[in-house]
Amino acid sequence: MNKNYEFALTAVLNDIGMDRAEARLVNIEKQEGLYYLSFRTDWQHYEAYVDADTFQVLGLNFMPAGEVPMDEIDYIVATVVA
Repeated sequence: MNKNYEFALTAVLNDIGMDRAEARLVNIEKQEGLYYLSFRTDWQHYEAYVDADTFQVLGLNFMPAGEVPMDEIDYIVATVVA
């Protein structure tokens, strides 16, 4: 895997407090200055956006593994509590 792709994945895993060994089916793409990552664990499916220059995690979505993939959902209602 590309070194920068690993940096992007590490940034997301550190953000959620997860060990690299837990992430499976990792897919990373780079588009327009962002890395798009998707991966699964035994229990969750994650999707994240990471800035390609700073490796800052800009967005993170997750849902129970086995649920409908994110690209098949018409809309998502999310609440952020600070």
